[in-house]
Amino acid sequence: MLTGSRKYLLVLGSLWLQIAFASLIVFGFPNLLSGQSVCCGQSYQEKTYIRAGVTVGGIGKMGLTLELRRDNRSVNFNLATFSQNDLGMAVTLRQYFGATGGLSPFTGFGLWGAKQFSNDPEETSGTSFLVRIPLGVDWLLPVLDHSIGVNLALNRALYVKKSPSLIPPNNNSRRIVPLPQFSYRYGLGRRNPPT
Repeated sequence: MLTGSRKYLLVLGSLWLQIAFASLIVFGFPNLLSGQSVCCGQSYQEKTYIRAGVTVGGIGKMGLTLELRRDNRSVNFNLATFSQNDLGMAVTLRQYFGATGGLSPFTGFGLWGAKQFSNDPEETSGTSFLVRIPLGVDWLLPVLDHSIGVNLALNRALYVKKSPSLIPPNNNSRRIVPLPQFSYRYGLGRRNPPT
């Protein structure tokens, strides 16, 4: 049982400490978590490919996504909008578990920046930066290079700047907000690195 300062550090402490701890677990020990081993002469061939597609939900109503995936890790870029007056971009590092074909659950860590534009900056302008932790599954369809995915991203604001007329009296911008996202991706050319 945790007592005193240890409990504060891991449970009630700074968001940065919790993010660092989660990142260490997810990205620090990927071979342990995915069941792969490269010790004792065992090896596996890493596959590198790019996938592009569309998203619904998440950081916007509709968006575009580009993912660079190497074996069980990827960097995902997402550009989306809720309306014509805003633009959001998220960069997310993902760790996939299990085989690269079929169903692949994943988790990750990323940053999301959003900007709302307006002709009248006193009324509806705003900027925000959020940290996101997506949890989801990706399904590589039997049809070559097509995949669909779903995730639930836990988002928490790091920085919010908006006009005073938009701030409610009981503003709580530090709460965790879950946002679902659906995606379709197409592989732009799978290739294996030379061995």
